[in-house]
Amino acid sequence: MKSRTVSRRDFIVSSGLVTGAALLASCAPKVVEVTKIVEKEKVVEKPVEKVVEKTVVVEKEKVVEKVVTPTPVPKPKEPVVLDVWWNADIPDLEWVSKWEANPDNEVFKKTWYWGGLARVMYPPFVEKHPGVSLKITSHSWDWDLRQNQLMALAAGIIPDVTYGEAYVNEFVQLGVYNPVSDAAKNQFPEGPIRGAMVEGKAYGLPMSSGADVLFINLTLWEKAGLDRNKLPKTWDELVSACKAISKINSDPKWGNNCYFTYGPDPNTYGTAMRILHWFNQNDAPLGSDLGVPSANLPKAVDTWLFHNELMWTSTEALIMQAESEAGSGKLFNDGVIAIKPGWNNDATSVGAGNVDAVAIEFPLPPGGHPATIVIGNQINSPLKGGKNPDLAIALVEETLTNVEAQAFLADNAGIWIPALKSLLVQYPTYDRLGGYKTDIAKKIVRVTMKALLEGGAGPLPGWPKNGSRIWAEWNNSYQRIWKGRLKADEIKKELDNLQATIEGLVRKTG
Repeated sequence: MKSRTVSRRDFIVSSGLVTGAALLASCAPKVVEVTKIVEKEKVVEKPVEKVVEKTVVVEKEKVVEKVVTPTPVPKPKEPVVLDVWWNADIPDLEWVSKWEANPDNEVFKKTWYWGGLARVMYPPFVEKHPGVSLKITSHSWDWDLRQNQLMALAAGIIPDVTYGEAYVNEFVQLGVYNPVSDAAKNQFPEGPIRGAMVEGKAYGLPMSSGADVLFINLTLWEKAGLDRNKLPKTWDELVSACKAISKINSDPKWGNNCYFTYGPDPNTYGTAMRILHWFNQNDAPLGSDLGVPSANLPKAVDTWLFHNELMWTSTEALIMQAESEAGSGKLFNDGVIAIKPGWNNDATSVGAGNVDAVAIEFPLPPGGHPATIVIGNQINSPLKGGKNPDLAIALVEETLTNVEAQAFLADNAGIWIPALKSLLVQYPTYDRLGGYKTDIAKKIVRVTMKALLEGGAGPLPGWPKNGSRIWAEWNNSYQRIWKGRLKADEIKKELDNLQATIEGLVRKTG
């Protein structure tokens, strides 16, 4: 670890004794020699200005050197400013203390709910570490954040702490982060921290999280003659239900529909977050946590065939609709979409409607196992090359194991859930969910908490290089497989090509 040497101003107290014990003091450092002149039995002490470096005997006079050793007085430690990259610009903590969850509040206008989180999250750390202050600045998100981080590292502008989601493992593998302690790591379940793990060490901790589950519109479910007490547990049951609902669920604009997830889009990895859980369930992951590709595993073909069956219970127009996530939530509320993968954020919009809905963990393939993708899973990491690496580790550990900070977003903004294990285990009755406005939304969110804790949660593959290009290629394959309604042998060829492409991009520099 690096350490900073704190400068001190040394000063020397000069003193000499004179008859009557008078004290001579000086503001400047000085060494005083005392010459003792022995006359019979009388001792006279006389201060002189010259330093004698050795004992000198002059006839009957004895000159004794006496050098006064200075007593260093420590200078107060210089202030330490931690450079913290984060979700919002926070000029100072006194300013953010004025935050209120009110659209008219000036701090809220500039920071949204991040200001409220900062108010809860950072002051306890500063109070515990006198002389330490925080410079908190925002550097965008997703691909733009990744680019900003790479450019800063290349320029030698290294913050103490940074943040991220899908690209965290790329930086872990670059070796630029410090690990946190096992004691801090063990306060979280495996899913939210897997994206920051290498060889058992966690190179960051989650500030917020989420997990995908399956949303079902029970009104449409029953309209198709299905029993709300017998929700699907297997892939076959899910496909059968979706086909039944699609037959009776017609909309003038969108046609006959049931299942929805985002269609292929080469500009985002968000589509993969809503699909890859099916592959993880069936032992056909696209790649490992460290980005070793495995796109053409034997069971991947069967998984794509199953996914195509689901997708074609809805029209291409619906799947490719350009509305936002809130838009698909509204279509779910309105009965256009009957079944969709969704995470906590979807519950925010679903809960805004008067819809009879439920969420379940994903049905399983034959011989499969529970799996879900963590989503909205922000990880904050301490950097090795920052000016204050030890304090950076302390900041990450102390702020992200803070129960109040972990609970804040779900209880105010909605969208996310806590990542801390001690809160997730409370999922059956957890009620710090003020950001979710209806009872239905809160019930759905509790299912996402259970899935994050127990449902085989994990991240997207942590590509070590060229992540955006790999996701673009994956989306292109997704489009060809789905829109082309490819058969098994055609899918196999497509996946072999995708595997070769990803392997090349992982090896390629730049």
